[in-house]
Formats: sequence, structure tokens, C-alpha cells
Amino acid sequence: MEPTFRSGTVAILGRPNAGKSTFLNQVLGQKLAIVSPKPQTTRGKLLGVYQDETCQIAFLDTPGLHVPQHAVSVHMLEEVEEALKNAEAVLYLVDATRGVTEEDEKAALRIREFKGPKVLALNKTDQLPAEAVEPLEAKIKETFGTESVFRIQAINGLGTKEVLLGLRDHLMEGPPIYEEDTLTDKTVRELTVELIREQCFLQLQQELPYELAIEIVSFEEKEPPDPTVIQVDLFVEKDNQKGIVIGAKGNRLKAIGMAARLEIEKLTQGKVFLEMRVKVFPNWRKDPQALRRFGFGSQPHKKR
Repeated sequence: MEPTFRSGTVAILGRPNAGKSTFLNQVLGQKLAIVSPKPQTTRGKLLGVYQDETCQIAFLDTPGLHVPQHAVSVHMLEEVEEALKNAEAVLYLVDATRGVTEEDEKAALRIREFKGPKVLALNKTDQLPAEAVEPLEAKIKETFGTESVFRIQAINGLGTKEVLLGLRDHLMEGPPIYEEDTLTDKTVRELTVELIREQCFLQLQQELPYELAIEIVSFEEKEPPDPTVIQVDLFVEKDNQKGIVIGAKGNRLKAIGMAARLEIEKLTQGKVFLEMRVKVFPNWRKDPQALRRFGFGSQPHKKR
């Protein structure tokens, strides 16, 4: 008898920097979601499809749960709600280095309302003294109302296989939702924007990346060995921020562009010529038209 095939959609939730995107990249075996040490790097839900011979899991990586400060962060929380509406199960990650925070406790109230299966994972367990892990697990079970907690280290994959098996057991029997070779529903253009934004988060000052929007002006694919030519505008809200992004003699913008280009070349598996310009768009985060222009609006998710 052949093993039963299962499939379903799983929303990955957690507070900022809990390791959601790192977990997704690890289980997919390649980089899809952008990652940085700064919180709220993920701005919208991202589909990543895992498949083996027994199951297909459509993961929805989501922005970190937080108190909204502006229209962009409100959009981010709307993306979380949209993911929950489309999910059959939830995977919630708790950061072991921070324990169960007030944000986690607020999230637990929403998670308890979710009607489907809930899987809890304690990430970064290697950064916690061994004697502190068990009491923290007990706290997580009490807070979220679950019977078990997986211990994982998303950055190196430890424990992620067990989480996959646990999720699979909660999914319904049925055929794949997506074609076998589907990895995501994002276009190369959309992923390119994310890779550039990742480098802005990694290389700019603490606050500035949150006030930065990225727009592709042109994306011209050519036959190898000619490079794909991409022109991008980076928008900031204030004149002084423009100088920060460009840097002395343009060095910072060059560094961002060089690092982003290398990541885009990995994505496209070909040569890329990347041209970036920095422009000022005052208070774009408060402009409804600008928010729509820069992609801050919930996108429908494929259902069964």
C-alpha cells in the first residue's frame, strides 16, 4: 500500500526576529525569504512550497507580530490576518533568547481562536542554558494551550525535519495544491525587490530601512551571455536620508548594489546589470496611493 499523501497551507507566525524566514529557507533547501538581524524585515506574506513523496506543505511566511506604528506596519498585520484566513494549520515560533514576551502572549489569544491545528516550536534553543529550556517549554504550553513544543535551531536545520513531520500529520489527505515544481507564487521582479531591500536592511542605519521603498523601473531579460538589465528607484522620505543611502562618493549605494546584484544573479542564474537611483518621496508611508504603488496591499492566496 502506498503511503497516504497529505497537503495543506500552513501560516508561519511569531514575533519579529523569531526565525520564521530562516525556518522557511531551511526547509525549502534554498534562499527564498530575505533575512536580516533587524526586526520586521518581512513586510508581506510569502508563499514557499515544500514537497516530498508524502506531502506538500504551502508555507505562508508572515511579518512579525508587533504593535503597528504607521500604515506600512498596519499592512503587515493585515498580511498576517490574511494568512490565517487561508491556512489550515499554524506554526508559531518562539524565540528562546527572549522567552514568552508580551507580544507572544497577545498573539496567543489570537492563536487560541484559530480553529485548525497549532504547532509550537522553540527556536534558538542552542542560545539558552540547558536547564532553562524545560521551564520555558512549560510556559509556552500554558500560554498557547498546546501539549507539545518542538525544539529547533532554524539556522542550521536542527529539529526542522521533526516539525515537518508534525505538520504533515495534521494535514488532510489530498492531492497537491500546486504543481510539483512550484516554489513560490512571487515573480522574479518581486523577489528582486526583496533581495535589494534585504541589503538595505543589512547595510543601512537602524531606522532608515523602514522608511525606504523600492520600485523597479525596468527589467529587461536578455539571452545569455548578455546580462539582464534592471533599473531600480529607491525612495526615502527625507532629503538627508538620500545622502545616507548614497554614502560618501556613492560608496554605500555601490555596496548595496553589488551585494544585491550577486543575490539576484543566484536567483536568475545569469549575469545581471543593476542600476539604482535614490529619490525623495516625502511621507510616502502616509500616502494611500504611494502605498498601493509600492505593493502594500493584500494579495489573494490560492485556495483549494
